[in-house]
Amino acid sequence: MTQAQTPPTSARTWLASSGSDLERWLPRVILGGMLTLVLGLMIGMGTYYVYRYQQTLSQQTTDIETRALADSENTLRGEVNKMAKSLREQRASFEATVQAQLRAHVDFIANAMASVHAAINTRMPDAQVQDAVLNALRPIRFTPGTSSGFILDTSGKALLFPLEARREGQNIASIHDDTGHAFVRDFIDAAGDDRGSFIAYRWRPPGEQEAMADALAYVRRVDLYGWIVGASEFVHTAQAKLKAQALARLAGHVSFDDGQDVGDSRFLLVLDRDGHLLAGPADLLRAQPSNAPNSLQRWVPAMLEQSRQGGGTLQFDSPLLAGRPSVRHLAYASAPDEWGWTLVSVAPLSDIDRIVAQERDKANAVTTRDFRITALTMLAVATLAILLTVLFYRWIDERFSRYHADIEARNQALSESARELRLSAQVFEASSEAIAILDHRFRTVSINPAMARISGFEPADLVGRHCAELLTDGRTDSRAWLSTAAQIHRDGKWAGELELLRPDRSRYPAWVSVGAVAREAGAPTHFVVAISDISEQKRTEQRLRHLAEYDGLTGLPNRVLLLDRMSNAIQAAQRHGHHLAVLFVDLDRFKNINDSLGHAVGDELLRQVASRLGSLVRGSDTVSRLGGDEFVVLLSELDTAGRAASVAGKMLKSLSSPFHLSGHELTVTPSIGITVFPEDGDNRDLLLKNADTAMYHAKENGRNNFQFFTRELNDRARLRLALENDMRRALTQHEFTLAYQPQFDLRTGKLIGAEALVRWQHPERGEIPPDQFIPIAEETGLIVPLGAWILRQACSTGQLWRDEQLPDITIAVNVSALQVRRGQLDATIRQALNETGFPADLLELEVTESALMANQAHVSNTLKAIQALGVHLAIDDFGTGYSSLGYLKRFALDKLKIDRSFINELPHDAEDAHLTRAIIGIGHNLDMLVIAEGVETEAQERFLTELGCDQAQGYLYAKPLSAEEFRQMQIDLKYQPTSKPAASTA
Repeated sequence: MTQAQTPPTSARTWLASSGSDLERWLPRVILGGMLTLVLGLMIGMGTYYVYRYQQTLSQQTTDIETRALADSENTLRGEVNKMAKSLREQRASFEATVQAQLRAHVDFIANAMASVHAAINTRMPDAQVQDAVLNALRPIRFTPGTSSGFILDTSGKALLFPLEARREGQNIASIHDDTGHAFVRDFIDAAGDDRGSFIAYRWRPPGEQEAMADALAYVRRVDLYGWIVGASEFVHTAQAKLKAQALARLAGHVSFDDGQDVGDSRFLLVLDRDGHLLAGPADLLRAQPSNAPNSLQRWVPAMLEQSRQGGGTLQFDSPLLAGRPSVRHLAYASAPDEWGWTLVSVAPLSDIDRIVAQERDKANAVTTRDFRITALTMLAVATLAILLTVLFYRWIDERFSRYHADIEARNQALSESARELRLSAQVFEASSEAIAILDHRFRTVSINPAMARISGFEPADLVGRHCAELLTDGRTDSRAWLSTAAQIHRDGKWAGELELLRPDRSRYPAWVSVGAVAREAGAPTHFVVAISDISEQKRTEQRLRHLAEYDGLTGLPNRVLLLDRMSNAIQAAQRHGHHLAVLFVDLDRFKNINDSLGHAVGDELLRQVASRLGSLVRGSDTVSRLGGDEFVVLLSELDTAGRAASVAGKMLKSLSSPFHLSGHELTVTPSIGITVFPEDGDNRDLLLKNADTAMYHAKENGRNNFQFFTRELNDRARLRLALENDMRRALTQHEFTLAYQPQFDLRTGKLIGAEALVRWQHPERGEIPPDQFIPIAEETGLIVPLGAWILRQACSTGQLWRDEQLPDITIAVNVSALQVRRGQLDATIRQALNETGFPADLLELEVTESALMANQAHVSNTLKAIQALGVHLAIDDFGTGYSSLGYLKRFALDKLKIDRSFINELPHDAEDAHLTRAIIGIGHNLDMLVIAEGVETEAQERFLTELGCDQAQGYLYAKPLSAEEFRQMQIDLKYQPTSKPAASTA
């Protein structure tokens, strides 16, 4: 490159020959030039400063005068506004003042009436007293300069009527004003009580014969004689008085002191619309003829014009008084008020002239002082500049002397750099990493072979073109590129992942790093770009992420991805005020399919279930598999919770259709629990937990349904967890006990057996019903150790009764499906019998229909091993499950137990009666004894006996008894072998 080349021989020779000449004359030229520059700058700065001084002084004078005028104008405006406000307040109180005067006049007349009446009523008849009162009041009908009073009776007769005295003694209720209104009738109607009222009307003012004017009257009824007393006043008369009062009030502000110097006086004028002076210094206006030059009266039209334009200021010159010099004045005229008055405040401008002169003198003094300081400063700076120039001359002379030595050193350094550049070029070409060299404008200068191989572009396609345009298919003025370029210039480097473009328009991910190449402490001259193709790395990351976030069997999102999407959905719902729902789906009795048909069929069923669930939701929703047969559906952006119920209904309907799996046609049902955000929880873990709780509630309600989460379900879930933990402790703390329900032979009435029923006496919660803890024990597997304890305890108690020589009875023990499926039940029974010595033929196991259905081959082997021990088998709750005759025949059971749901309504329910008869017939045809549970009435007992039922148990005979209570029953019945206990003994 050119930077690495050494100067030609001719250039080195010229530099060497001309070096001495440069050392002689170049420093002197620099010294002379710098001195000339300093003197020129001083002369230019001085000239500029004088010009700026004159401009500044003029501007300061103008500013001072402007501020003084503005202050004076504000003062005048304030005076005018103050007077205008006073006038507005007087006008505002006009009506209240008139009303107060009228009310006072009426009160005065009423008081006068009372005084006269009190003075003479005892000395003359009543009629004469009234005439005397009227005659006494006649002289005070008028208040001087204000209102007039009048008196009417209730019929409208004018007793005193100064408005038109000739009508006194007449009924004037029907007289009308010029608008045709009978205002006297208004007086009578308004004076309904002693509080009185104000009435507006029109009548002729005094001295007028035809024209009428607006007036206001106050009337009220006086208890004395029932007369109506009133006072009235014409509005224009009251307003005239108000204006006179206002002008009198302004008189203190408009006077002019003739003895005061005109230049120091300030005064106020009040003008009407025609320019007549209403208030002001009249002596001042009369001091000059109106046609005299600059007379004040000549400026009145200008003041009125300013007023008509909304108010404002004007300046004028006037001597004001004869023989005085003309003085400049400033006036502020207000806008006309409601009465057409214009307020004008006038002040001389002599004060402003004095202030301007004073400020101008101050500014001159300050500017002169600054000029002197600046001149001295410039002189000092010039002296310092000359000194620095001399020092610079010596420094530059020394630098030139070192120049030749530096040239040789740089030539040697350039040779070394050339060798390094050649080595770098070899590394650049041989590198396996794609490298491109860019100029300072990010245009490609060169690329190495690896760049052409990775990017697919030939060198001719890249060299000379902008890297953003070719490598990223982006615009060079895009916001992203400008941000990246700014960071490179700021930090000198940049690195990051980009998606790059190949010539065939395909894209590939790459890790791109950019470094700046710059001179020492200078701007970048070139940029080096290194590119690595990370496509394979991305594919590996994607595979690992898919394995971490998706279920391997169904391809659905797993718990990790589900929780992440739930977090995002909750945040979106909070921002936009939406709902979201979580549906927890569990397949009912899925384990039976795995146990009976194998895991391959179960896996295929799960895949088909996942497919059906996915087809029922939107693209924005999520169907996830948590594991086993548990699925979770996340419904986002719901307007109402009803949408979740609709989707759950579709799921029930879709999954109810048969599944075809490897030659099998299966039907499964789901149990679905639903929670809704934000009603049921505000975080993902709580929503998922509550949905799981709601799903268990759906199972408790018969499966194949959906249930919403409620507060009750939450409490039940907490109770369920607490009971599970307490149950583990209860097994070791001996909190469980057995109760025994007697069983009787219906033909003989003899006690023939007892059903052992487990009870739990919790130390804190008291007795817990079996229907609460038995389902938990079965789901958690605790039923296995609990069942083993029940077997041992029942056998042990039965043997104790036998040791007391009590009659042998059969003890029935309930066995869960889980105990049967575990395959160790026969060993558990054998151990209990051996440890207690209880005979096997007196032990009876009651199994449910569900225990016989799952994995029938395994169950059959277990039951055969138990029967081989001599233990009897009974099927419990027959008729409530599958009720298949096939397994009754296959398992060769000894006893059939009719569920209490068929016995409750006997003998009145015909349908239950037919079903019970059929069940008894089936049991006898299969050589099985039949026992009915839940017998509570003698009618039920008689009906079952007639049907041929063999045995019975229920509250008719006794409730479940403790071991000691049951022992006492056996003792009591030992001496009455053919009697049954009465219901009252239970």
